[in-house]
Amino acid sequence: MAPGERALCVRCDTVMARGSRIGPDGALAFTVTGLVLAIPAATMPFVTAAKLGSERVSLLFTGVASLWTHGMPEIAALVFLCGGLVPIAFLCCLACLLVPAHFGRKAAVAEPFARFVRLLGHFSMPEVQVLAVLVALMKLGSLVDLTLGPGFWFYGAMSLAVLFAVRCFNLQAAARPDPSAPPAAAKAR
Repeated sequence: MAPGERALCVRCDTVMARGSRIGPDGALAFTVTGLVLAIPAATMPFVTAAKLGSERVSLLFTGVASLWTHGMPEIAALVFLCGGLVPIAFLCCLACLLVPAHFGRKAAVAEPFARFVRLLGHFSMPEVQVLAVLVALMKLGSLVDLTLGPGFWFYGAMSLAVLFAVRCFNLQAAARPDPSAPPAAAKAR
């Protein structure tokens, strides 16, 4: 389908598929972008807090370690999984699925693996962590001097790349016909 084009059911006008405005390799482009941005997001300073001459620089997972050591291992595990490990695993699995498809190859287990990637996409929530950091900055900004580091901006860009990769991948999946479904007539608009 052409970009922006929709396939509609001839009987009920239900949208059956949409042509991606970004192109067929949009999901792959956002996936690679997210993987590249994840490296500086994890290694560069995330937030710097300073008060009375004392300064503390934190990285992406410093908060997870603090939660763990202060008696909140369940929350630390959730933050680590949903904000760090699952988004990276999602991007890696999506790359493993999309790179062979880009070169015209398809793995024998592509469809079960694609379902697993979609499942990971539901639990990948880096944007929630970005919002949580922004809320914490608003609350703590009057108590200490807080500075967002480059790691935060890389992480924010990575979370946008994850969101766009999920969206493009879901559009690709919606455009692919279900082999078990009976053939249906469709018209393009």
